[in-house]
Amino acid sequence: MKDLLLLTILSLTISTSAVSAQTSETTPCPNPKKLRGLCMFVSSKEEDPFPQGRFVWKYQRKLLEAACINVKIDSEEEIGKKIAKVWAENESTLICNNTKFDVANGSIIKFAVNLKFDEFLIDVTKWKVNLNKVDETDAKTVLDYVHSQIEANKGLATEPVLKRYYQMLKDAGAKHKSEL
Repeated sequence: MKDLLLLTILSLTISTSAVSAQTSETTPCPNPKKLRGLCMFVSSKEEDPFPQGRFVWKYQRKLLEAACINVKIDSEEEIGKKIAKVWAENESTLICNNTKFDVANGSIIKFAVNLKFDEFLIDVTKWKVNLNKVDETDAKTVLDYVHSQIEANKGLATEPVLKRYYQMLKDAGAKHKSEL
């Protein structure tokens, strides 16, 4: 009887360990798999049907989940640090290809500029993600890209919006490739 009890306990311990190991493999923290589809959510500007506090966009949920953030516990500063960390670790995959976008394999930040998605740009500057990645396909940083868009839109209704983005990104630490 005693042997059966020990055997049962041992079996439960092994099963619990196996489940824990399996869970940690499928849900690492941070979890870059949660970043899949991020460009789609930036493109669609889709609102989250289950918003959490100020986080009302689907792209925010993807980033929060990827960075393992608990909005009820983590401060704004901690949220920014966690997102900046997961961003830095996965920056090479945070690129977009879309018919609405003129840069193949371009930075998701450039994509948001192209779409005039203010909220995304405000978030990435607040979270202090790297704004100085040079894309291989156009050899530009996001600040270079915005500058070229301002030049291409001189006198048009979008020029003031692009100038506002330029200043916001510059104030957040974005640089031209020549300044790196």
